[in-house]
Amino acid sequence: MLGLAVMLLCSSCRDKRDVQIIGLIQNDDQTSLSIVDYFGTSEWKTDLDVQDGAFEMYLPLDNPSLKRLTYGSAWKDLYLEPGQTVEITFDAQNFDSTFRFTGTLATENSLLDSVATRLQNVDFSFVYTQPLDVATAYIDSLHNDGKEYFITLAGSHQISAPFIQGVEDFIQYNAATLKIIIGERQDEKPDDYYRFLNELTIENARALDNHHYRMFFSMYVDMETKKRLNIQNSAFDASPDSFFEEKLKVIEDLDNETVRSYALFNAMNYYLMEHGLNDFERHYDYFKETNTDPYYDEQLRIAYEKKQRIAPGQPAPPFTLSDLDGNQVSLSDFKGQYVFLDFWQTLCSRSARELPHLLQLHSDYKEDNIAFVSISIDENKENWINYVKENKNMGTSLRSENYFDSKVYTDYQVFGLPTFILIDPEGRIVDPKAPQPSSDEIRPELDQLLR
Repeated sequence: MLGLAVMLLCSSCRDKRDVQIIGLIQNDDQTSLSIVDYFGTSEWKTDLDVQDGAFEMYLPLDNPSLKRLTYGSAWKDLYLEPGQTVEITFDAQNFDSTFRFTGTLATENSLLDSVATRLQNVDFSFVYTQPLDVATAYIDSLHNDGKEYFITLAGSHQISAPFIQGVEDFIQYNAATLKIIIGERQDEKPDDYYRFLNELTIENARALDNHHYRMFFSMYVDMETKKRLNIQNSAFDASPDSFFEEKLKVIEDLDNETVRSYALFNAMNYYLMEHGLNDFERHYDYFKETNTDPYYDEQLRIAYEKKQRIAPGQPAPPFTLSDLDGNQVSLSDFKGQYVFLDFWQTLCSRSARELPHLLQLHSDYKEDNIAFVSISIDENKENWINYVKENKNMGTSLRSENYFDSKVYTDYQVFGLPTFILIDPEGRIVDPKAPQPSSDEIRPELDQLLR
């Protein structure tokens, strides 16, 4: 604990708005440690500098908020307040069972961790296979159990009103998100199914730092957009652009300016990450004319400039990774060929759905001047090797360590799996969001390139 003591000596130099986050990692293996904000209310990811297992950061805050600490694919929710300190220790080889909080916010974070762990015990295989009324009753029981559990845990602890409100929001919006998810999976619903929305504050500016609220709100906006397009009750299939245009109209109708500004930025940022720069300029012009928060102006500008690094014509980021036999393979090894780059994972259901189409695409073009290169983020090397040999023994298969924190994934700005990218024989980006193998567009695009 000497490292913690030394770091505490620096506390007098911090701004009174800063929350101090310090800690020690036993058996640290250089996995990326980050504070993450998934839905855009600030820099979405702030890496912590870890030296000999010790870390320290000062995070400026104006109000109490919830953030998420990630260590590779493991994570914990954190409750933070301006001027307070959170001390964290854990063993990298046994993350969950060794995670401990001390410092001035130890009680709050221990309570939040207990509640969050309890809320994770959702039997999705049960929920997705039951009639809607049974699944909804199950979610309600989890919601009520979470509230009662928190009340019991809190007991006589001296905890602040913002913390209590934050955990109550955490529980409430988690349940609402699950209900939207199971509702969206059902073709038929009672007319009053969404009555639970009447019990919620839909436009809740106070809860924007709560990732359960942001997830709920994002899904709510999408749901309202689908309603307007009549997707649920007709054969109409909205294109990405028509859906996005209608989504902007839904956001325009929001009453709370803070929430509306966030929603507009979030929609723009998500569209940029998912669809890239193609046809983004006109949406960007709309954002500049409509947005009222200068903070989001700056954040979208940063995201826009970042996306330009992998625009068509830009040099494809180099990489060197191991194949099934442990051989080192680099992008430069394929110079002179087009490269169809496939980012995927064995546990990803969407990757699995694309696999038969990818195998057929490879079979159709294996004699042409195009290399099929797949890069997986599987953490278990043996599982990846066995899966590829049994199901995906085509082209060149590579594996990147450190999950989504791997350099190749961040360099190529992969957003969701699977992601496909086309690179030309000179190593330049042709299409940073290439059509999926199952699409009608991929073969004409390849034929045009190879002609």
